[in-house]
Amino acid sequence: MDTYRVIIRARFDGLTDVQHETLRSRVDACEIGFSERGSLAYDESVSWFTFRFQTEADDDTEAQIAALDALSYPFKNETIGVTNLTEISSRALRRRG
Repeated sequence: MDTYRVIIRARFDGLTDVQHETLRSRVDACEIGFSERGSLAYDESVSWFTFRFQTEADDDTEAQIAALDALSYPFKNETIGVTNLTEISSRALRRRG
């Protein structure tokens, strides 16, 4: 099983008034980083966001699905980037060797 970092960039879509106000009240508390829980970053307009997530998975599709499942807000127009950390480590070791 490999470790993947997933970045989802998308637009919030169909937030309830409560969700919108909750997000607006937490805008200053946004943290950027990778974790299994994930981190959500957005601006005061609460329109576009970036969600960062780290997971262990058998392949990048499984990693993408895990990240989408972890995101609990409705969204659209997503772009998803996946980086396999195991491959990065292997390449770096080969260059040094």
